[in-house]
Amino acid sequence: MTAAPSPAPVPITLVLPDGQEIGRVRLYERQQLDSGLWMYRVGVPLWQTVLGGGVEPVEYSTWVTPEQLRPIPGVDLSAVPTVRRTSLPAPARWAWVLDGRRADRAVAVVHAAGCQLAADPSRPLGTEAALDALARNGTRACPACDAAEVLLPILRHGQDQGSMPAE
Repeated sequence: MTAAPSPAPVPITLVLPDGQEIGRVRLYERQQLDSGLWMYRVGVPLWQTVLGGGVEPVEYSTWVTPEQLRPIPGVDLSAVPTVRRTSLPAPARWAWVLDGRRADRAVAVVHAAGCQLAADPSRPLGTEAALDALARNGTRACPACDAAEVLLPILRHGQDQGSMPAE
């Protein structure tokens, strides 16, 4: 039995952090995370150098949020494979834990409570304490659980609100 062929990627525009746009990257799939956030897997065609000199085409694949994409007028996105979550757990309260720095790890890591990557002993934290920890150098959010997905946008939003507008 052979697997059904994957649908062809759909062209879409990718918006870079500095606002530049890369037209016609490849949109492969969209997926709704347990938190409700939608993520989109795109492929960006680039060049890479090869051993002995010269360059060859390659594709860099990454997941982005809807804010980082712009539809191309006239392109139908309905063929993009979609994984939708039908029911989302609504936690009564977020709980976080902090793995401190250790000899085998140069950074502290904030995890969602219950994350299998959190080492023992981990310090329990409330949301404000977790955000404070992430604001310090040498602390990162675990990408395998809800910590990065939930806390980093809040932290970035808070930093954006405190900045002065350019003159």
